[in-house]
Amino acid sequence: MPPASPSPRRLAPVAALLILLLAALPAGAQRPPPDTPPAPAAAATEQARGESRFTVPAGWSGGPQANGTWLGRRDFTGERGQRGSALIQVARPISHAAGPFETVFAQLAASIPELAKERPTTKGQGVTVNNHRIAYDHRCCGRRNGVSLASETVAIDDGTNTHVMMLVTLGLRGDDARAAWADFDALVRSFRPRATDRAFALEPPAGAGGLDGVFSHLSTGIRPNAFGGTDFYADNEVLVFDPKGLFSHAIPSGTQDVAAHCREEPTDCGTYSLAGGGLLGGAERIEMREVGHRFGIMENETQPLRRDGGNLRIGETLHQRVPPLPSDTRFNGTWRYFFASSGTGAFSSGGVASERLLTLTPDGRFRRTGFTGASSTNEVGGGTTGFTAGRERPAESGRYEAAGFRLTLRGDDGREEVLSIFRPDGSDDGDKLLVIDGRNYLRQDNTRPARR
Repeated sequence: MPPASPSPRRLAPVAALLILLLAALPAGAQRPPPDTPPAPAAAATEQARGESRFTVPAGWSGGPQANGTWLGRRDFTGERGQRGSALIQVARPISHAAGPFETVFAQLAASIPELAKERPTTKGQGVTVNNHRIAYDHRCCGRRNGVSLASETVAIDDGTNTHVMMLVTLGLRGDDARAAWADFDALVRSFRPRATDRAFALEPPAGAGGLDGVFSHLSTGIRPNAFGGTDFYADNEVLVFDPKGLFSHAIPSGTQDVAAHCREEPTDCGTYSLAGGGLLGGAERIEMREVGHRFGIMENETQPLRRDGGNLRIGETLHQRVPPLPSDTRFNGTWRYFFASSGTGAFSSGGVASERLLTLTPDGRFRRTGFTGASSTNEVGGGTTGFTAGRERPAESGRYEAAGFRLTLRGDDGREEVLSIFRPDGSDDGDKLLVIDGRNYLRQDNTRPARR
């Protein structure tokens, strides 16, 4: 028997406020609105709505509404002066008596008329760090009054009520859109529907841990890109194990340890536990519980673990131990990172390319140059519009230090940058490939590596 539909009378007020506000905002995305919104908060603020708690990131204005909904807004001005806005709505709790979780979520995810018939670009479900069920839905690309429109809807089920949060972006693209998504991610991760729920944090369970070190393996394949095409990738993926039960998919930067890195970048991280093997007998296993790509969703996986010398075989994948660089390591050569992506859709095409060159010399000097470029064309209303942009990266030079897994660049202008670095094969024979800040830099000349 299909689940009962939620009562329209109960759900209508939840979506109505957002729809009414959207009717006015697209024009405001192009010119100053007639009313001045409250000044955005300079720092993140904790909000309470009944038993629920959540944190609103800095830069947002707004507050609770008369109908129990919390509504926030952030305005953006892009690099080309084009204005846009983002709205976040946190609806009041919807009792399970109003309808099953799945039906309530599906109805509210399609509550914006311009996006109601759009198929979700991404959707999924999982559990939160407090083991509440969570579902999400991203939709694009509607238009209202000539302004682009996209939405993200998230629902959390606490066992008694459904809690719905929605982000709507108007006229946002590029870095502005990514900033709005990141803020919404942070708000959702912080949402605690029950007073007994703990704040989002990665806490290894009792008895977790037992591994230590940096490991890498080469991952290759083909994946879709943002332009409707596909890209071939060859990434040296990293696993950094902390002996107390945390792991990271990125090498911590600066002087951070794994725990500090995971507090700042939780989507890089997770916890792990070992079982079997040793005195217990049987095959050894590793259970890895990590933060998913969005919204603090936790993903669990248990795989066989086999120790192969200093390396680890997790499932079918061999992860090779990566030794740290000796203190005061010196290099001699030029390394190049290059990325390009392009594609063509029904009414648009586009592409982007980026190149970075890094020269390191045995006397401890460095030089960096590079460029970025992008192009796009769109067919709208029988006409074609497009743009092409590019810029050279200003040359930088200074001194470098390489030790452990860190490359420190101190510019002649006084600026300092700390990047992660490692040799994926653990050998300095030719240094044909260096992985710097997660990117593959290939040697471009035939000079021999400098020895320590």
